[in-house]
Amino acid sequence: MITKCEESMHRREQVGAIVFSLMTIIVILCSGPIWAAEKSVAGGHAIDQWMREHGLSWLEGMRFKADFQLRYQGEWWEYTDADGKQRDNDRHRARFRLRFGITKEYRQEGLKVGFRLASGSSDEPTSTSETLGSNFDKKQVWIDLAYVEYRPPFIPGLLLAGGKVKNPFVHTDVLWDSDVNLDGAYQTFALAKGSFRPFVTIAEMSINEFKMDVRHDSTLLAGQAGMRLEAGRARAVAAVAYYDFDEFERNYRAAHGNPVDDNNVLAAGDFNVLDVMGQIGMKFGGIPFKVTLDYAVNTADDARKERYFGGKDSAFGVFFNVGKCIKKGDWQVGYKYGYIQPNAVPGDFCDATFGHANRKGHKIKLGYQPFRMANLQLTGFFTRPSNVAKGERINDDVIIQADFNVKL
Repeated sequence: MITKCEESMHRREQVGAIVFSLMTIIVILCSGPIWAAEKSVAGGHAIDQWMREHGLSWLEGMRFKADFQLRYQGEWWEYTDADGKQRDNDRHRARFRLRFGITKEYRQEGLKVGFRLASGSSDEPTSTSETLGSNFDKKQVWIDLAYVEYRPPFIPGLLLAGGKVKNPFVHTDVLWDSDVNLDGAYQTFALAKGSFRPFVTIAEMSINEFKMDVRHDSTLLAGQAGMRLEAGRARAVAAVAYYDFDEFERNYRAAHGNPVDDNNVLAAGDFNVLDVMGQIGMKFGGIPFKVTLDYAVNTADDARKERYFGGKDSAFGVFFNVGKCIKKGDWQVGYKYGYIQPNAVPGDFCDATFGHANRKGHKIKLGYQPFRMANLQLTGFFTRPSNVAKGERINDDVIIQADFNVKL
């Protein structure tokens, strides 16, 4: 017969075991990189064996990743009022971004499942930042990523993926804002070894889905071919992509610089974007240097014929980067010149802070890492419209961002 004392001791042991298990899970999650795919064989086997011995084998292959950003953002812009006078305005915001994700990898089967939650003041695809100062209200959390990947063990280099996925294409923000994640599926084949590594990516994405008896779905079919090359200290990437935005002219979320006709349809009609980009990087004295060029043109016929900005259908960007904030004491400097005409690319998906489509100007970034897991960045955007209608004034915009970024 079990006495009350023995029963109490047994319960305490159970509670202690539960607390120990929870603490173990927290420690393991916070040290996710320890059992990441890149871990050493000896260390990996030891950790896997330890987890199996303690009933935590289901945590094998799991990795936690999160980051936090605190930002000041100042905005100064010019506008023309109803009387035709040019006026100035400004806005000052405190903002933050929080992203939290977990991936689970089944190495022997070649499967990987992941998700990420992120902050954000709205469901817009180009931002996960939240503005502070709404009467102390609660802040929203969105599903930023939710995907599955499969690498067939019998076909090395092949990757099949689907869900809410990271942008699989080699790209710049001339066409895709860094916060845009795509909905759909893609297939990539790339050689993982060697100094010359070609790759091919094909994607089938859903932009806007409707019942077929209401209107046609809006989709994105895209393909990209390219190569990665290593020669001595230099590394280069070159890629050509074609993006077919089908039925997009009536199903867009926001025009953002793309001209719209009297029926609220994008004046350019279709967007069939050909994108060519190249990048070369190397190190001098241990400091990385990188130069990137990107050119995009909308090959759709309507983009050249529309009455507002007919023929204004190309975009390009030039990027220079020196240094990179990885460890304590690192620094970086970046510069971009961008020129995006009104009908070149979908305005809703390109760099939002730069001003979306129909924009040209400069971006300057400075960074320094005073802590092991945190850095400071100062970024300035100095832009104006690339094209204006006859009789309109050219108004300048200035945006300054000061960021404190922490990896968790």
